[in-house]
Order: sequence, then structure tokens, then C-alpha cells
Amino acid sequence: MFKIEQDQRVLFVGLVCVDLFNVLPTFPTEDQGHRCLDCYWQRGGNASNSATVLSLLGGNAEFFGTLSDDRELDFIQKDFKEYNIHFDKSVIIPNTSCPMSVVIISQETKTRTILHTNKNLPELSLSNFEQKIDLNSPSIRWTHFEGRDNAYEISRMLTHINQYNEDRKSADIGYKPIITSLEAEKLRLAPGLDKYNVWELPDVMFISKDFAKSQGYKTMTEVVSGYLLKLKKGAVVICAWGEEGAAANSEETGIVTSSAFLPETVQDTCGAGDTFVAATIFALSRGQGLLKAITFGCAVAGAKCGMQGFKGLSNVTRLA
Repeated sequence: MFKIEQDQRVLFVGLVCVDLFNVLPTFPTEDQGHRCLDCYWQRGGNASNSATVLSLLGGNAEFFGTLSDDRELDFIQKDFKEYNIHFDKSVIIPNTSCPMSVVIISQETKTRTILHTNKNLPELSLSNFEQKIDLNSPSIRWTHFEGRDNAYEISRMLTHINQYNEDRKSADIGYKPIITSLEAEKLRLAPGLDKYNVWELPDVMFISKDFAKSQGYKTMTEVVSGYLLKLKKGAVVICAWGEEGAAANSEETGIVTSSAFLPETVQDTCGAGDTFVAATIFALSRGQGLLKAITFGCAVAGAKCGMQGFKGLSNVTRLA
């Protein structure tokens, strides 16, 4: 249902930022000095991370977002190139600062605490999308949106793609529509997603555990059962639930679940959710069914938690 050709791209739309990781034995006590065990920079942002993972798994990834023109731009561009991620259509905004996150990793509790700052870099708009993304291009066949504060603009971009698909199908019965997906992770997005009826727009909806719990859901099966009713006909809903695994639901399959794949030693959980999203999209785009796709997503996310960063994911067994 969601298969695309191996040379076709998945376009990840959302944030890229710089993450500054500080690894400590325990979470720091307020108003005291602490020595870190390690400190390093890493390109971050949900959409950016997911593009990295898809590329490492053997997929063809492109990132589309806004970029600041300050000193971090060179670091971000070089890192995209290192991971073979296309990014040339991204919009560079003059006189802005690069968003940054300070990530505190406690080795004692295996938690990651994120302190994010975005001083003045604006979010994408439909106008940016229309100017930069050519939907007639055969290279992009899947567009994934990171749910961000621009819910109205995301709804317009999704509607733009859906309308394009409808127009093309009317003119060409053999046309294969551009697949769309959306991630609802940030708790503050709920009002905007409801206000602009964003639930009815994507083909695949990813819902995070924290987002679902903020809406009153207690289990992953409750989530995929409840949210399927909000989605358009034929859509799929997917929810990862940490150490319990993941669940998915569609009219065709009903509810399917996968157990988690826990590493022997947890090293770095930052980006595990982004990894699950990317690996699941990768599996679906290679023609795998819903159960196999979320199982693969759980397996790759588990492997990621057992390593620092993402580079080691290139050694994960690839799908045919």
C-alpha cells in the first residue's frame, strides 16, 4: 500500500537544530558545579534525526526546513552531506539564530533532559513549500511532517499535497499518490491539530506516548483504537509506547502490536522516537505490512538506545 521505489525519496519536513550533549553520572544538583563525563555536538531536531536514520538504513532521505545563516550553518550542512541527506531546497533565513538544545544525559537513570531554545527562526509556511517543492518531480513519493507550532501551515501543506493527488488521479488513473505522514509528539500541539482538522489529512499518523497520555489515553491499544476514528478513510495510526513496544491500527488490518527490543545496556535514548518513526516509514516504503513495519521500527529503536548517536544503525540488518 505504501511502497515506493528504492531510488525515490522520503521528504522529512520540520526542524533541524544543534544539540549539545552533556553526559553526567547523575542528574545535576541545582546551584552546584559538576564535571561531565562527556560533551559533544550533534545535529538534531525530529525531522532531521529521522532523515539521518532513514539514510543509514539504506533509504533516500531529504530534509526540508528553515535554516539560520549564523555560524552553525556550516556544521549542519556538512553533517547532512556526511549522512547523504539532500537538503538543498531548505530555506535559509537571514539574521536569525540557529535553534539549540542542551541535552543532559544521566547515566544513573538513563534519562535525557532537553532544554531547547529557538530565539527567532520562523517555521515553514505553505508559501515556502510551494516555492521550493515540485510535486511533479518523480523523486519525492513520501512526505513526512514533524508536528510543530505551525499547525495551520502544516494543514495547508498537507491539503496542498492531497489536492495535487486528487487532480493527478483524475487525469491519470495509473498515478500513484504521494504518501503523507505526520507525527504528533509535542503536547502543546493538540489544540492546533484539532482546530485545523489536521487529523483528517495524512495517510499515516504517528502519535507519541507522551502526547497520547496528555489526551487521557492509558495504553497504546487504546490510542490506536481511538484515533483511527479521527483519521480519513484508509489511513493508518501508529503509536510507540517505550518499553512496551508499539501498536498500529487500520481498517484493513485491525490492531497489531509489537514488543519492544531492549538493548543489553541502555546508553542513549535521545532520538529513539525519531528512530522508530524513520524505521517504520522505511519498512512501509519497502512494501512491508503494518505488523512487520512496527516490529522493525521497535527493533531499530531498541538498537539505537544501546548506542551513542545514530552512526551504528548503518550496521542494522537492512530490509530487502
